[in-house]
Amino acid sequence: IVPVAAIPVKEGDAAEPFHLRLAVLDDVPQLMALYDRSRGESLVWNDVPESFWRHHIAAWDDPFVQNDPLRTILHGRLYMVVTNDGAPVGYVRAAAKHWDEKFQVWGLHLDAPVNWQIAAPWLLRALHALAAQIPATEDNAKPLAAIELMLGRSHPLYTILEQTLPLRIVPPYAWYLRVPDVRGFLRHIAPVLEARLANSIVAGYTGELKIDLYRDGMRLLFEQGKLAGVEPWRAPAYGDGADAGCPPLLFLQLLFCYRSLAELRAFFPDVWVNDGTAPLLDALFPKLPSNVYSLNNA
Repeated sequence: IVPVAAIPVKEGDAAEPFHLRLAVLDDVPQLMALYDRSRGESLVWNDVPESFWRHHIAAWDDPFVQNDPLRTILHGRLYMVVTNDGAPVGYVRAAAKHWDEKFQVWGLHLDAPVNWQIAAPWLLRALHALAAQIPATEDNAKPLAAIELMLGRSHPLYTILEQTLPLRIVPPYAWYLRVPDVRGFLRHIAPVLEARLANSIVAGYTGELKIDLYRDGMRLLFEQGKLAGVEPWRAPAYGDGADAGCPPLLFLQLLFCYRSLAELRAFFPDVWVNDGTAPLLDALFPKLPSNVYSLNNA
């Protein structure tokens, strides 16, 4: 959350590097291309249909949408980031009205290459100017005091701002994820797991990995760094045949790289791993960022 009082004032007479304009239906192909390119920054993402982009542009012609408080909070508006020559280089998805003292920004992408040290001050000024032009959700709302950037756990803009401005960090929202067939899903993502192994300190691993999920379990077989099989497996009633143990729902946090193995072991005493197995699990499931668009009113 960026206080508006901390937003840097423009210095000198030089033109701003970009400006914002409302997106129109002709921008939909460019919006889709920009979003598709940004998916590489997130492990988990939505496959956003063309109808999402068209709806979030065209729906604002309907007076009912314009005057519905709930829709103006959840729906948002799309803006193109364009150069002074009019070329689109990114987009912003932001609230149509500011909520209480805050103006929320839910999506922001600039195409590479971009110098975020130059772009960041302009972005804050542009978002502040935009927020000043739109109404609040309530007639007696407090004056705008902050820009709330809801861009996931990591973003290039955060990297720049946290070094220069007094920010308030709010932990990001986390989705509840469930996988009906974990073993089948692991087989499905085998190419990704193999690529991670190939670029790790256990490249070319051959052997097995037995994971005890307490009421269930599985054995992963590797041959020369390739996932050769994923089989059902149960730990014996007596003795210790597993390489690692984890409650099944906690394992999903590792599977989707939301938490690192070290974090799970520190937080939960029923997550354990043999010392020799930890490097393999770290290679297969490193902690990675994800930012999943909420497809409200799509």
